[in-house]
Amino acid sequence: MSGEFTFKLITDAAEAARISEGLLGETLISLDTETYWNPSTSRAHVSLVQIAPGGAEVYVFDFLRVGAEPLRLLIESPSVAMAAHNARFDQGVLRGEGLSPNAFIDTLTLARAALVLPSYSLASVTEHLFGIPLDKTLRASYWRRRPLTRSQIEYAALDAHITLRVYNELCERLMGEGRWEECKSAATLSDKPRPASTRRRRRAGESGPPLTIEEQRTVGLLKRWRKERAGEQRVPAYMICADKTLECLARVRPETLDQLRSVYGLGDSKIERFGTDLLTALRDATSEQS
Repeated sequence: MSGEFTFKLITDAAEAARISEGLLGETLISLDTETYWNPSTSRAHVSLVQIAPGGAEVYVFDFLRVGAEPLRLLIESPSVAMAAHNARFDQGVLRGEGLSPNAFIDTLTLARAALVLPSYSLASVTEHLFGIPLDKTLRASYWRRRPLTRSQIEYAALDAHITLRVYNELCERLMGEGRWEECKSAATLSDKPRPASTRRRRRAGESGPPLTIEEQRTVGLLKRWRKERAGEQRVPAYMICADKTLECLARVRPETLDQLRSVYGLGDSKIERFGTDLLTALRDATSEQS
């Protein structure tokens, strides 16, 4: 797979600005981020920003070294569409760094519209569309440490490269079905954050799409984990996690502690108490079905 694309690590701010400005002529790029959790700020911070334009080269920007400014014009451009899988997460962490992403299109939403799969993770969608297994082992590596290994940089670049392929394939399929414009509109994220009160109402009231068979099984296994923890602590099961939280976990399948923070019902306190154990339970639930 690595032979199909090349990647370049950018650590100099001036070079980052030059490359970013050159990409303003693109109509579509894919974007991915790697992050780390900072306990002192209680939020995820961006370590890398990976950008794949239409060619074979992926640019991996070392965000800790180049900062936000060299990327601002590109990321905030309304004329350059940015494909990302689970784009809501990337949008959120980039906003946390002071950027205002302006044109995200979520390939996770497109995949749900175009495909019928037990899971819509990037790895599952990629294997279904192209028969390519993605090794996600390095996703949980420590992205704050420098220098990064070549394996980490290549892993990060591959996600951006494959996301662009996924976007193009889903676009072609949906165009063939005459549903592209409708689905693209649904997958395009607003460039303005919702007011806090609106976010709370939507998170409390949204039921989401129906669970797939695999997701239903995962929820069942997570309920078994929840029952065990509730028994250990002698509390009702709902005090460990709500049913809706387990459903969200089954859909999103977070792999790191910072990704848990985007899950309904999981705040800092619960993540501190149960986060590592919960990620293990989720991985075990997935492996039991493989």
